[in-house]
Amino acid sequence: MGYITIIDDEEVLVKVDNTGTGQTVVTVGDREVTADVFWTRSDLVSLIIDGRSYQVDIHSEKDSHSVLIDGESFEFDLFDERQALLKISAALGTEGIQEIKASMPGRIVKLLVAEGDEVRDGDGLVVVEAMKMENEIKSPKVGVVKKIGVKEGANVEAGELLVVVE
Repeated sequence: MGYITIIDDEEVLVKVDNTGTGQTVVTVGDREVTADVFWTRSDLVSLIIDGRSYQVDIHSEKDSHSVLIDGESFEFDLFDERQALLKISAALGTEGIQEIKASMPGRIVKLLVAEGDEVRDGDGLVVVEAMKMENEIKSPKVGVVKKIGVKEGANVEAGELLVVVE
């Protein structure tokens, strides 16, 4: 699986592959590491790399992560490739009125805002179920919800207006 990480404002490609033999190959940029990975808690992982054991504390809030390993702390943002593409496309042309449309057919599971609500960049607007997955559609900008074009439980087609943020 591919990811994009942002460390000190630099984007780096990260690839994670399970070998099928219990090991995980992690490629960060042009550096590749093979590790045995054991999750002991949801925020604590044990790694064995080249026969050496590491305990890694991971604290995450949305896409931002803080990692403590061997007494050193690292902070970074991490997005899967799909999220990275959505973030890039959302960043393009976020001035003025934004019409957020369904990217694929689905069902509206939940409206997270109402008309007149103030939203920040990245706030959830609506949850759409498509292909048996729930996707939270987020605001591409700071603004006010001017129009909601759907109702909870409704089916939507690709390109159908979901929310207008101005």
